[in-house]
Amino acid sequence: MKDDFDKQAVKVFKALGDANRYGILRLLVEKGELSCADFDDKFKLSKPAMSHHYRTLENAGLIDVRKEGLHSYMKANLKLLERFVPNFTKTHLKH
Repeated sequence: MKDDFDKQAVKVFKALGDANRYGILRLLVEKGELSCADFDDKFKLSKPAMSHHYRTLENAGLIDVRKEGLHSYMKANLKLLERFVPNFTKTHLKH
């Protein structure tokens, strides 16, 4: 890899290459901050599987996670998302 930008780009696109993670990110962009419980009825995956997807998105820098007591809240890192996928909101939330 040439530099940090390239390494980050690979992480971002690998994270977005999974349909579940793409769906999680779209919901976060559309709705703002959500808790893990907010995804329970939208994704029919086990809690460990969802945790894996959250962690992958967080490690790629695409989401920020905030803990409050026993609950975790997530929101999209729009600045990073727009850096690697310009006009994501316009293009991907229309459908």
